[in-house]
Amino acid sequence: MSSSVRRKGKPGKGDGKGSSRGGRGGKGHMNKSHGGGGGGGGSCGGGGGGSRKASNRIWDDGDDFCVFTEPKRPSRPCDSNKSKGETRPKWKPKAKVPLQTLHMTSENQEKVKALLRDLQEQGADAGSERGTSGEEEDSEPQCGEEQGWPAGQEPIFLPDCSPWEYIGPEEVEPPVPECAVSPLAVQKLSRYGFHTEHCQLALRICDGDLGAALEHLLRQCFSETFGERMALSEAAVYVSLNECVEQRQEETLALKSICGEKFIERIQNRVWTIGLELDYLTNKFCKSKQKESSKNVRDTSPETCKFYLKGNCKFGSKCKFKHEVPPHQMIGRAERNVNDPHLDADDDTTFMYELQIRFSKDHKYPYQAPLVAFYSTNENLPLACRLHISEFLYGKALEFAKTSEPVVYSLITLLEEESEIVKLLTHTQHKYSVPPVNVPPVPSETRISKPAYRKPVVPSNTFLSNQMLEGERLSELEEDADEDEGPASIIVENESYVNLKKRSYKRYDRPAKSLFAENSKICRQFQMKQASRQFHAILQERQLLPAWEERETILKLLSKHQVVVISGMTGCGKTTQIPQFILDNSLNGPPERVANIICTQPRRISAISVAERVAKERAERVGLTVGYQIRLESVKSSATRLLYCTTGVLLRRLEGDATLQGVTHIIVDEVHERTEESDFLLLVLKDIVMQRATLQVILMSATLDAGLFSKYFSYCPVITIPGRAFPVDQFFLEDALAVTRYVLQDGSPYMRSMKQIAKEKLKARHNRTAQEEVEEDLRLSLHLQDEEESVKDTIPDQQLDFKQLLIRYKGVSKSVIKTMSVMDFEKVNLELIEALLEWIVDGKHAYPPGAVLVFLPGLAEIKMLYEQLQSNSLFNNRRSHRCVIHPLHSSLSSEEQQAVFVKPPMGVTKIIISTNIAETSITIDDVVYVIDSGKMKEKRYDAGKGMESLEDTFVSQANALQRKGRAGRVASGVCFHLFTSHHYNHQLLKQQLPEIQRVPLEQLCLRIKILEMFSTHNLQSVFSRLIEPPHIDSLRASKVRLRDLGALTPDEKLTPLGYHLASLPVDVRIGKLMLLGSIFRCLDPALTIAASLAFKSPFVSPWDKKEEANQKKLEFAFANSDYLALLCAYKGWQLSTKESARASYNYCRQNFLSGRTLQEMASLKRQFTELLSDIGFVKEGLRAKEIEKRAQGGDGVLDATGEEANTNAENPKLISAVLCAALYPNVVQVKTPEGKFQKTSSGVVRLQPKSAELKFVTKNDGYVHIHPSSVNYQVRHFDSPYLLYHEKIKTSRVFIRDCSMVSVYPLVLFGGGQVNVQLQRGAFVVSLDDGWIRFVAASHQVAELVKELRCELDQLLQDKIKNPSMDLCSCPRGSRIISMIVKLITTQ
Repeated sequence: MSSSVRRKGKPGKGDGKGSSRGGRGGKGHMNKSHGGGGGGGGSCGGGGGGSRKASNRIWDDGDDFCVFTEPKRPSRPCDSNKSKGETRPKWKPKAKVPLQTLHMTSENQEKVKALLRDLQEQGADAGSERGTSGEEEDSEPQCGEEQGWPAGQEPIFLPDCSPWEYIGPEEVEPPVPECAVSPLAVQKLSRYGFHTEHCQLALRICDGDLGAALEHLLRQCFSETFGERMALSEAAVYVSLNECVEQRQEETLALKSICGEKFIERIQNRVWTIGLELDYLTNKFCKSKQKESSKNVRDTSPETCKFYLKGNCKFGSKCKFKHEVPPHQMIGRAERNVNDPHLDADDDTTFMYELQIRFSKDHKYPYQAPLVAFYSTNENLPLACRLHISEFLYGKALEFAKTSEPVVYSLITLLEEESEIVKLLTHTQHKYSVPPVNVPPVPSETRISKPAYRKPVVPSNTFLSNQMLEGERLSELEEDADEDEGPASIIVENESYVNLKKRSYKRYDRPAKSLFAENSKICRQFQMKQASRQFHAILQERQLLPAWEERETILKLLSKHQVVVISGMTGCGKTTQIPQFILDNSLNGPPERVANIICTQPRRISAISVAERVAKERAERVGLTVGYQIRLESVKSSATRLLYCTTGVLLRRLEGDATLQGVTHIIVDEVHERTEESDFLLLVLKDIVMQRATLQVILMSATLDAGLFSKYFSYCPVITIPGRAFPVDQFFLEDALAVTRYVLQDGSPYMRSMKQIAKEKLKARHNRTAQEEVEEDLRLSLHLQDEEESVKDTIPDQQLDFKQLLIRYKGVSKSVIKTMSVMDFEKVNLELIEALLEWIVDGKHAYPPGAVLVFLPGLAEIKMLYEQLQSNSLFNNRRSHRCVIHPLHSSLSSEEQQAVFVKPPMGVTKIIISTNIAETSITIDDVVYVIDSGKMKEKRYDAGKGMESLEDTFVSQANALQRKGRAGRVASGVCFHLFTSHHYNHQLLKQQLPEIQRVPLEQLCLRIKILEMFSTHNLQSVFSRLIEPPHIDSLRASKVRLRDLGALTPDEKLTPLGYHLASLPVDVRIGKLMLLGSIFRCLDPALTIAASLAFKSPFVSPWDKKEEANQKKLEFAFANSDYLALLCAYKGWQLSTKESARASYNYCRQNFLSGRTLQEMASLKRQFTELLSDIGFVKEGLRAKEIEKRAQGGDGVLDATGEEANTNAENPKLISAVLCAALYPNVVQVKTPEGKFQKTSSGVVRLQPKSAELKFVTKNDGYVHIHPSSVNYQVRHFDSPYLLYHEKIKTSRVFIRDCSMVSVYPLVLFGGGQVNVQLQRGAFVVSLDDGWIRFVAASHQVAELVKELRCELDQLLQDKIKNPSMDLCSCPRGSRIISMIVKLITTQ
């Protein structure tokens, strides 16, 4: 049942007769009228049995709970009664899937009924979205749409229209029900010194918005004291807002450096708070008063409900005690949540006193006084004193505003001066600290939110339904820091993500006057700089670069064409110089024509290093006219006119700034790399240049395939810049073996196994044609002498034997050929690299000294080589300082990456071990030697997993040339490729396959849909316009996967889940697992499994110890799940790492685990945590590097995310359920054979089937088999006939590698699709996924309860995903639903 037809009310009790409450409508389910069998509530359906239009419902006679009946449907294909014309499956299995029974204990049934009943009463959606507690909702009498009305009160019926109907300002607005005022909000406001009645009134006026209510009260209070002095001065009127914002930003930096963690900018340019330690105030209001006060709180009047004070009264509005909070007291649950680190991530320290500075929208501070509020949690400090302090401080702010000076630090100083403040403490009376004389009702026209929309008419005592609350939801009041303005709780709820991002990018639309002034200033500074010696010295160096010779040509072409392609070899200076040519040319012109350039880079390190290099060339520090921006790090200012950023950052900006307003030039660097992001960016830019004639696009490529890009942009002009490189000697594997005299030892890991040799021969046989096969047989039988012709160029070296290699490599020594014949060319040989490094460092050759650059595929290989070199005395510097080794990869910090550019002392060789990041992204000037492993990590589509994976692949010829070019920067160089010359000439691709044609397209589909310019377009139409579109089948498969996950609707609209998955640069299934792990508070295990799925399993299985390895894995087996076995193994490894590195090594060795894989998983977990923090699903501000630094053994994620995020981390059933949500629809049915029986002395006993007799079936592939490496391989009996899997492998048969048994409740509650309940042969069958997954419910009531609970869970997850800051533990509706789900999954 879809969430759109959930019930809002609950039935009244009765015997079907008319009663004051409406009564139950006897057998109303037979009545198809709108009233649906209403009892005594009148003919219009006001009775308890009444329902919405056209829904058929019944009430179970024994319970006050509504269940549904489904209309009769034709039998499904999976039913036993097949329609005549239906085709049957080709296979007719003898085995069958046991139909599981959906049980629910009577206790759980009662609890679920009570929960659903309460949710119906409260109006399910309003409760979670408002973020208020259940007790607050109960404080008003509740009448849902279907409830009976009190006697004597006629119900008011709503027209069937949208919840908000625009009527304009002229029409009369019907009475608006008062917003439910939260006791917590009142208590919070009172801490500023206002009496609770003033607070309640302000909150009603502001529709529950705490921030607006505080500003309203402060203005009221200050206007009575200062009057006209609060008005904006004439001088301030003419000051630009932008100038004010800049001054505020400068003051923010100053305050952060002075106050440290005490200063917090709650909302950028809106709210600042400064924590204060005012001991003199604490001492003045001594502890005796506190004791007296606490005694008064404990002796609460018996008329106040004590359960309500604790935060949990189950009677709600029916409670006979008062649900009121005494002055200065907080309800229990709220008090706990105030200091919740998740809700108050910015502030780990709670101060008793706080100064709050608030700026309204378009505020002109420092030319205008900000609103100043003094806040205190010291309950003994009189309310009046707080207000007098606030007034005193505001008066000082008004004085400072006259001279337009920053005032905040002066106010802090004043508060710390005891003599000034103590004088104010004598005034113990204030108009706003006592109750108002008369509290008039709040007329609708005084509400801050203007009545532009008419709300449906409801009785004044009715609790507002979620449909009426779109414009007046309460703030997240549990946040102690600044509830009303937590970055996006209210905003995210009330508008789409696209609009939210659009609003966040309004800062790019700067006023023309302010921009002109800034540009004039930059032009003046540039002219002054040109006269400096430092600038001239660097300019002379720049003029030596090949790019400088093309300067005039480039500028001339840009003056005539909107798009230009520039092709230049690595080292020609295109990345650093061309953006400067454009900027310098504009700075020599009028200020209104100053360029604003964005230059994209494919990697973070290149964005940072290039920005720093260009800033140095301009004799300034980075962040002024030249800045950079990468994910989670930005160094720029209002003066930045050349911004280097990653491609992803620019695409994120486009989500809110569709035409890049204010930007004059976009430079896409390294466009030849053909990443998914860069190809998509080209499509976006192609659209934008048609809309904005003033935007110019420059595409820069390091290879000579510029014609493709020129053609894509309507044959735009191409400029080619020659490279500046010294000659480089190119050597291949056979040469490296010769110079090092490297020989493979027996048992070496780099030797080909016999099985591999046989496999290669078989592969060669498959690749030959019939004619070639006959020729090969003849050659072998006749021993033809002319064997040279038989070694064809198409055959890879790996498939040749010693004799054939000898023929192919004439002139190469036999010892080298022998080594090649047994070497595994697929592996990166670290021993050979070490031997080459020894040859280079020893210096027994004619080449000049210089740095060595080693290219390896990934981080794991870098670590392995680094550790291997540390055990070599030549490299470890224990005896002599001959070498310095620097790893280089994208996960290093900016500081660590900069070390590679530092030149070592004379006689010391710098060795850089790098990924392909050093291929084109950065240039290290002093490199003379390059060792190219010939491998790289490449994103590929893994058909077995049905997802993207990083795989080791051979580089292309273009990559190899780029790597070679790194060696000839300062002198003649040497490059060793660790693949053969034949492989280079005949096996390597000329260019890499574009990423978009080899990866799954789910992420790109989401990114397309999140951009406003494509939100209404069909995905196929967008993909067809790419520079080289992917195959249509790939797109079709991606759309199916996104729909199965719930990220995309059938009409290609993004769901809230889709918006978040678009922000997570991981496979969508892994993203969903991460999000649900966070929601269900089993984050750490969910991230562990996610890391394993994203990388690979840590279990290893050596050929000679396969049985032993499988046995060790079985020792970790738990609950028929490979994933839970993985969790157990990973936990054990974490414990061992806390002991010592040796203990960790021994643990991995004993349990057949890969230490490298486990370390990679730990690194991935930290990265995933950072991503979740970035989108608001875990604590704010978590960074992978910081987590790693703080980790004391293990990955550090559990400690960093806290206990609350991991409350259910030890609940294996819940972890399996979350896994089900992520991996669905990858489900396997377990079919058991017909039962066999055996006679025994005690009677006939059913025999358990053998494991080989079990059959495993998927919906689309038919029969599959469990892989021998799975813990479920030899299992004879599964408690549940369903298994989840992640990866399929097709060899001779289709195998599922890792799988996990999943029980009834996780499938029903977390499986995809709609849950259906049907009556079949007298049993109530619960089905999903078009009937492929089916269960029998123990009763009709159980079936409908589960269906309803699933409906509530779906809605709750939607709400949470719409608003990540919503805390499901403190939200009563959320916490109860989650608790019920966890209980059912755990206990049933």
